[in-house]
Amino acid sequence: MSESAYRVISERQKELSHLIEEHPLYLPVSKVAEFLHVKPEALRASMEQGRCPFGLAWKLGDKAAYKVPTITFYCWVTGAKTIAQ
Repeated sequence: MSESAYRVISERQKELSHLIEEHPLYLPVSKVAEFLHVKPEALRASMEQGRCPFGLAWKLGDKAAYKVPTITFYCWVTGAKTIAQ
């Protein structure tokens, strides 16, 4: 792997670590969208359509809610089945 590619991956890992440290239980949809370089509206639409493997969406009447469990997002991004200790 090139030095440049290594730096990019290292920086993304730091971004992921920072995101997890700031939000240990649930990640804000806006922060996840920023990390993935997509618009929050697009991520919410994916969650509503059941196409987002790490996020939940539900509606109660005319209101909608969205959740991204931190551990689920981490496992999706890294391909981990569990967190090693």
